[in-house]
Amino acid sequence: MEKASSLPGKPNIGNLFSFFAKHKAGLMGRLVPGWTNDKIDAMLFTPKATDIKPVRLPRGMNQFVIKTRDGDVQAYQIGKGPTVVFVHGWGGAAQQFFPLMRGLAQCGFSALTFDQLGHGLSDKKPATLQQSIATTNHVFNYVKNSADGLCAIVGHSTGCITIANAVPALVKDRPLFLISPIFNYKLFFLKKLVKLKLHADQKKEYANHFSKIYRSEYQKLELATNLARYGDYTVIAHDESDSESAISDSERFCATYPLTKLLVTKNSDHVRIINTETVWQELKSHLNYDDTTVNFTAKIIYQ
Repeated sequence: MEKASSLPGKPNIGNLFSFFAKHKAGLMGRLVPGWTNDKIDAMLFTPKATDIKPVRLPRGMNQFVIKTRDGDVQAYQIGKGPTVVFVHGWGGAAQQFFPLMRGLAQCGFSALTFDQLGHGLSDKKPATLQQSIATTNHVFNYVKNSADGLCAIVGHSTGCITIANAVPALVKDRPLFLISPIFNYKLFFLKKLVKLKLHADQKKEYANHFSKIYRSEYQKLELATNLARYGDYTVIAHDESDSESAISDSERFCATYPLTKLLVTKNSDHVRIINTETVWQELKSHLNYDDTTVNFTAKIIYQ
């Protein structure tokens, strides 16, 4: 006699469980797509929380809060004189720029940086590109209306995209120094998706979901399109070994817009390039400061 589970019309429970286990990601995505997408959004747009503790400040640096309509932004400033603003990228932090800022303070500049919302000591909010642009506009306005005014802008990684998408009147005619810029935001985003511990079906479905959003919300923000208007005032520093952003993207842009200067470094990758001697010397030159007696060191002297 055949087992009851094999009779016509009687489902094999074991097979059903096996099928569900194999296809649960795709089934969940179809049954509750909003829930799944929201969860993945949270993983992608909220940087991993780090220990919330006081930041060690270089000697002479002030720490304060800039209030925006979306939340409190932690800011840091050092020096007196025309102000150079530093903008970090997704997953970065204001601290990345402290050595360069300390150097500029010795050159007669004021240097200001800040933690984007969702980063560092700023309020915890989803760190979308649109949110970063809004916060950057607010900070640029804050500095522009200060006594010394906005002199120049330095960006890193996706921070370069936020700079190029800031209100044109705030960026126009100001020297831009872009380090390890991300020219292909879609690829940058999808690389982060691949690294998440998700089922392959979930990654595929979310990638399709994001591709639709990208066309309507992100494509118009891509760096090359918006940076073109500022090529005359821009230096791009990119390392040959950058694993996050291909140097060929910067080379292609600079070939198209030859008034943009390309500084190529070696063996510094995506982040370490920020505080290299080569970048420091080029930044000083870009700001028309040629005093070679001001020494640069990535080592911070703390208060």
